Amino acid sequence: MTHRIGVIGGDGIGPEVTGAALRVLEATGVDHELTHYDLGAHRYLEDGTVLPDEVMEQWRGLDALLLGAVGDPAPGVAAPAGLVERGILLRMRFELDQYINLRPFRLTDRVDFEVVRENTEGTYAGEGGFLRKGTPHEVATQGSVNTRMGVERCVRFAFERASRTERKQLHLIHKKNVLTFAGDLWQRVFDEVAGEYPAVSTGYDHIDAACIHFVERPERYDVIVTDNLFGDILTDLGGAVAGGVGFAASANLNPDCTGP
Repeated sequence: MTHRIGVIGGDGIGPEVTGAALRVLEATGVDHELTHYDLGAHRYLEDGTVLPDEVMEQWRGLDALLLGAVGDPAPGVAAPAGLVERGILLRMRFELDQYINLRPFRLTDRVDFEVVRENTEGTYAGEGGFLRKGTPHEVATQGSVNTRMGVERCVRFAFERASRTERKQLHLIHKKNVLTFAGDLWQRVFDEVAGEYPAVSTGYDHIDAACIHFVERPERYDVIVTDNLFGDILTDLGGAVAGGVGFAASANLNPDCTGP
């Protein structure tokens, strides 16, 4: 079977990282077919291109995408803040339904855990807006969207991961004492799905407590499941704990295989 892979080197260290990854891929001997795409902040600054619709359509037919990094290519040469990141990264996640972000971290035999982050909902869903923008009475709102379907498929994926580890342990991380609506949904779904996995031990930590544990006792964790925003923060902290964000692996996954 030939694996069709799209490669986006992007900006900064991105081409170097993807180049190293492709050498590893070659060493595996896996049959593959590569298509390279020139995208990123450098491309936007050249001709205004972010992610053409025809490229997105091509991606739908691939098996995987290998992305290096996107962002400003050099100090003092800036694309509008967040434009390329939203236009490529978030569009990939939403349109290809990459609803899982999986981040493994390993420092020692005792510090070996992974974070399962919901990747298409929460505060990154884009719900919100301005009232009276630019006036002294301006109001900005930014909502958090959590659907039962979105939460359940993420939680179920995390239980499957935990069921295959040696420790068979899964922690839910949230802030349910303050975020009472979203937190309640996450906890209820977590508890319901837990009944299908009696071999997996479960726990809960507030996000602030989890940050402390990441620094002081990261060996506490095996598999973690959390929402989009908390997962974004925790995985960057996890990268620092495990030796640096530059060494942290990351995958945006569509477990249903309806896209790469």
